[in-house]
Amino acid sequence: METTQQTTSNYRKIVSSTVIFGGAQAVNLIMNAVRGKLVAFLLSSTGMGIMSLLQNAANTIQQLSLLGINISAVRHISQIDKDGQEEVLSASVKIVRILIFATSCLGLLFTLAFSPLMSKISFGTMDYISAFLLLSLAVFFNVMSSGEMAVMQGLRRYKQLAFCSIVPAICGLLISIPIYYFWGVQGIVPAMILSGAIYYAAIRYYSYREPSHLKKPRPSFHTIWTEGQEIIQFGLVMTFGTVVGAITTYALTAFISNVGSVSDVGFYQAANFITMQYISMIFTAMATDFYPRLSALILRKAEAHQLVNQQTEVVLFIVTPLSLLMILTAPLLITVLLTNEFQSIRTIVYFMGLSSIFKALCFPMDYIAYAKGDKKYIMWIETIWGNAKTFSVIALFYYFFGLNGLGYGALCSAVIDVIVSIILTRLRYDFSLSAPVFRLLAVMLTLAAVCFMATFISSTILSYTIMSLATGSCIAYSLIGLNRRLDFKAILQRFRTKGNVSS
Repeated sequence: METTQQTTSNYRKIVSSTVIFGGAQAVNLIMNAVRGKLVAFLLSSTGMGIMSLLQNAANTIQQLSLLGINISAVRHISQIDKDGQEEVLSASVKIVRILIFATSCLGLLFTLAFSPLMSKISFGTMDYISAFLLLSLAVFFNVMSSGEMAVMQGLRRYKQLAFCSIVPAICGLLISIPIYYFWGVQGIVPAMILSGAIYYAAIRYYSYREPSHLKKPRPSFHTIWTEGQEIIQFGLVMTFGTVVGAITTYALTAFISNVGSVSDVGFYQAANFITMQYISMIFTAMATDFYPRLSALILRKAEAHQLVNQQTEVVLFIVTPLSLLMILTAPLLITVLLTNEFQSIRTIVYFMGLSSIFKALCFPMDYIAYAKGDKKYIMWIETIWGNAKTFSVIALFYYFFGLNGLGYGALCSAVIDVIVSIILTRLRYDFSLSAPVFRLLAVMLTLAAVCFMATFISSTILSYTIMSLATGSCIAYSLIGLNRRLDFKAILQRFRTKGNVSS
């Protein structure tokens, strides 16, 4: 059993990782918010729909082209770096870069070859073939960038990694917006190409600033072939879900475009932009810190399950207040971040805001399968069932209820995910949420339900009064709960002590 001091330390590590790895995402949030506002003004909903379809197509091709190397390389390089084998480390880094260059070329050629098909699938017309032909260059640069990011992550260059992660947002604001201003919709693909090229140049600059022991001769073809196979095989297994997820997103936006309109794709993209940006910092922190920590403990069942429950508590304390703030300020957020043209997505934002709480609840539980390396569970439940369910539910609600159906579908899909995760992790891994988590969840969902239901009250004053009270109560409850687990006073005292010593 953990002591109180160990438990407090675990909570502090969880929160500190959220702050460290989410800091860059906070910058991205601000940059993307400003960019989203300007893009909405310059391109309108139709232009945003076109941009969304092109970006989703590019993301899908990039995931297919990477072959999972960007994930498997992190594991491969970090394991060798930990062992201190300098020559082997140097060879592994070079092998990863060779593989990434090959997959970048593969992505470029794939985009060129299938540009007519993608134009037809995405827009129902062949008018966008030239756009997809040019998009191949953006795909090339983005795949190369993903490879260098994996190298830096594997070598644990977190400061450079954090800086490089904000480069796309900076490029999107400083490079793309002037192009949209002068060229309009015609500048979407050129902006993607130029931003991708600058992004890769920045990452390459930092990634190649290596210690001297990494500057060794190129490994032999036999070494590249043997070690490369291992990296690719592991990557294919772990990223199969990512690829299918990208395809699902692309297919869903294409479905909305063909059944409804490109404008509806823009509205859906805008709603996702507003809702998901708020919790991306928490999910990023999980992906970079929680997963390796859980993997290290997974053979010690009791400790691993305790970590999952602790992570769940912290995530609920952070995500729930953000979700309620999102619901409370939805009209203002839409006006500030987008334009009044997008006020029609208000209902979608309400439902997506509520669904984010259920997504946060699922996230720690779902990582148990990845930490255990349960390939069957990942493939059949996380990937095939999860993506088929998401597409079917959202598409079905959109077909019958129109634009608002996108919000109904998002909430329904998230609730189904929670039910499935709780049942299957219990049956397969003997994991169950702890009593404190259930008590916390009951309080949070009650406050969230009050805030959500208040949005349907016709009286504006009464509606916002109830929402404000529910949101304020949630924030206060979260701060009190975090203080009990972290001991804010002790943390402040430590900083003061360090400050006095340094002075």
